[in-house]
Amino acid sequence: MPRLSYDLQSRRPYLVQTFSDAEYDRRIAATCQAMTRDGFDALIVYASGRGEAAAAATYLTNYVPVYGNVFAVLHADGRLAVTTDGMLHAEPMHSMVWTCRVADLRVAMGPLYGGAVDEVAVLAADAARGAERVGLAGGALLPYAMHAALVSRLPDVRPAEHVLNGVRMVKSDEEIVKMREAGRIADEAYAALFGALAPGVEETTVAGAAVYRMHMLGGREGFRTSVVGGVQAGLKHGHPRRRRMVAGEMVFTDLGVEFDGYMSDVSRCSVVGGRATGPAREALQVGLDLYHAGLAVMAPGRIVDDVSQALMAVVRGTKHETYYCAGGFGHGIGMAVLELPGLYAGSKTELRPRMTLAYEPMVVIEGLGTGVVEDTLLITETGYERLSNYPVVTWL
Repeated sequence: MPRLSYDLQSRRPYLVQTFSDAEYDRRIAATCQAMTRDGFDALIVYASGRGEAAAAATYLTNYVPVYGNVFAVLHADGRLAVTTDGMLHAEPMHSMVWTCRVADLRVAMGPLYGGAVDEVAVLAADAARGAERVGLAGGALLPYAMHAALVSRLPDVRPAEHVLNGVRMVKSDEEIVKMREAGRIADEAYAALFGALAPGVEETTVAGAAVYRMHMLGGREGFRTSVVGGVQAGLKHGHPRRRRMVAGEMVFTDLGVEFDGYMSDVSRCSVVGGRATGPAREALQVGLDLYHAGLAVMAPGRIVDDVSQALMAVVRGTKHETYYCAGGFGHGIGMAVLELPGLYAGSKTELRPRMTLAYEPMVVIEGLGTGVVEDTLLITETGYERLSNYPVVTWL
């Protein structure tokens, strides 16, 4: 038995909510409305680990697990329960459950401390008792043993990813405030990054300057900061190394800031130690031209493929057409770095006000570098708002 009590009354002295009660009530009401519309009496939301993988559960509960598995079980009448086996030392209160604002919290010790692998799923199925039509979100990540435990007790459980995804895709005022701050801190981090970027400086030192600035401003890395020079810059993503940067080489940089659980995602490319010339300058200019071309049609009521067509027009028939990444030029962003909608050629998803996007059209040239400008955007009633505002030209 746990040594420390973890009922809601015991948790309250420690509980600091990221959002207001009104915001959590809004999320629950919106999710219940979507459930009812699609004919579900209950929705089981599975999340694993921490960070991005736990975002779906955190969205409804404020709970930020250390590790393990989490189920949030929401009934159409608004009743909400949480089950988790993310325990350390077999002590829930040592394991971040004090971040959970939900009264009905059911804890399994999990296999690390002698519990059954599927116990947390059994508790979730019990929490869904009485519901006839049950939806499951996060099922693609659900381990087999836990899925089997749910299905054996809830034989009519059905996939319901779209229910919560649709609610999360449209951001509230409170969420947008957090994302604006995540964007502002990213701008400051980029100022520190480019202040450190110079020939002879190690990639890790440049990245460290950005990360230090994030933390000083109350943020932290949304993902591992990328500072990559030399030929690896032509592979886009990479981790900084204990490698000294060389004058004139292209460098790919990409960073994201998490602020109160919400993300920004920003990328800038450049050359080390001076003005870009030759093929490097051409690649960087194409990246900038792509960025502006897509923004020109970025507005509510347009579909993602409208943006794709505007981007394709920039490179069609040019030597850079083969290097353009039409298959993916961005993604939704919010509590997770990668959310819906995906931005890709052919997508019929309609852009709607309050969607937030990481927009990054690019040309990636192996052996040379990457031409991309990435910003975090908010779709507004009339167009878009940049939530990150660092200068888009860093190479002249």
